[in-house]
Amino acid sequence: MKKIILLIFALIFLTSISYSQELIFDISLGIKSEWKLERFLPLFIDIYNPGNRITLNIEAIYNQGLRYAGYCETVYQENIEIPPLSNKKIEFLIPPIDFRYPLRLRIWHNNKLIREEKIDISLERIVLPLILILGKNIPSLPFSEKARILRIYDEKFLPLNYKAYDNFDLILIERAFWDKLPTNLKNSITMYKILTGRVYFTDEVKKIPLELLKIPPVNITIPHNTILYTPDISLLQGQKFLYPDRFIITAALIIYFISLFLWKNFLFKKRFSFITFLTIISIFSILGFQVKNSFEKDALAVGEKSLIYLDPNTFVGENYFNVSLFSPFKRDISFNYSPNIFLLYNAYYQPQKGKVSLFINRKENKGKIILEKNRVYFLEGLSFHFLPINIDFKELPDRFILIIENNSNFELRDLVLKLGNAENYIGSITKGERKDITVWKSGLKEPSLLNEILKNYRLKTSLISKKRILLWGRIKEPLNQFNFDDIKTEVYRDNILIIPLGE
Repeated sequence: MKKIILLIFALIFLTSISYSQELIFDISLGIKSEWKLERFLPLFIDIYNPGNRITLNIEAIYNQGLRYAGYCETVYQENIEIPPLSNKKIEFLIPPIDFRYPLRLRIWHNNKLIREEKIDISLERIVLPLILILGKNIPSLPFSEKARILRIYDEKFLPLNYKAYDNFDLILIERAFWDKLPTNLKNSITMYKILTGRVYFTDEVKKIPLELLKIPPVNITIPHNTILYTPDISLLQGQKFLYPDRFIITAALIIYFISLFLWKNFLFKKRFSFITFLTIISIFSILGFQVKNSFEKDALAVGEKSLIYLDPNTFVGENYFNVSLFSPFKRDISFNYSPNIFLLYNAYYQPQKGKVSLFINRKENKGKIILEKNRVYFLEGLSFHFLPINIDFKELPDRFILIIENNSNFELRDLVLKLGNAENYIGSITKGERKDITVWKSGLKEPSLLNEILKNYRLKTSLISKKRILLWGRIKEPLNQFNFDDIKTEVYRDNILIIPLGE
């Protein structure tokens, strides 16, 4: 009887082991493995578990840089639990891919690597225009001859993150298919339409601009998939906390030398003079050690540049941001970031050397990176915001009339009205303030400062360059929150807000 019981337990144990090794994976970069170069795109991992409940650690590894000179690695990590006999679908948003570095995937179970895969890239396909049709019928339109047309009939293939649709040059939707979509997918596609204007219903084909139908293939060049064209460390300069305060140092030195003077002139050669001298030296050594520890603890300079495009009708804002980090000491940095940041990655700018790894825990919104001393590192990403700024705008032959009501939690500073390449300064609007503003067209002056600023941004919301009339300014308060563990930081920011007012 005992042998039978032991045999049963052994069979159960062996069965559970065999099942854990028989996980079925379906991995797709892009919707049905279709994606386009130089665009944000989704990575889908569908796992079927035929055995017992299992916990997996999934790592998606994204690289930027030069293979033999230096590169930046971002490791997106997520722990998942899959019940018995069930499916689990995981979706990652991936920044524009460097085709020299295939996206890598690692899956761990109990600290054991059970699957590792490099996702192949076909350069012949990923440079071609890509059109998504949600429905069964393809409208009769003058598409580019080499355009890839992807038809989707089932909502299960669609990503939840709105930015994953950036992969497509044009999205056409049948209304019957749209009516059946769940609310979360409708919200994602709607947000993508607001921020790109590249989504139409199939009965709106006459409204589609010709440039969306005749998009040429992407030219294959050495990729530089960063938000800025060149690194900008201007916000790191002049951050006082990097260096001990001059007044404190001067005061400490004065007290130190006065103490030595008093000891030499009044206590020298007297009883306990040597003990007094050692006491003075010990006290100042301890104080110096504490200053050094405080200096190292606080010695992290952070600069943040943001470009926020705000839709005035929905108050939805999309933010492309670049964060620069500098420390004069080598240190491991752990940080939390706010939930409105839905993509964060390690950005490579020449002449960075060696390998730099950023680890992102998506569920807990945590990151970890090792900083070498006296080097600058760059993190980039995307975030979304809700900024209720009501604007009533009217254009007359000789002037513009604006009524701006700032219901957001931020002060709008140095607002400027931009028309083409000419601008007119408006001023600042505090939280809760309402202003009636008249801008005379004769007062618009060239050139536009915003046009010069935008020349530094490689990646930005596509509608910015298509709008003729813009209102732009700056927000001093933090839009994205980064909380560095056990480190006091002073962050310098340059948050630029852009609001379209007319075509």
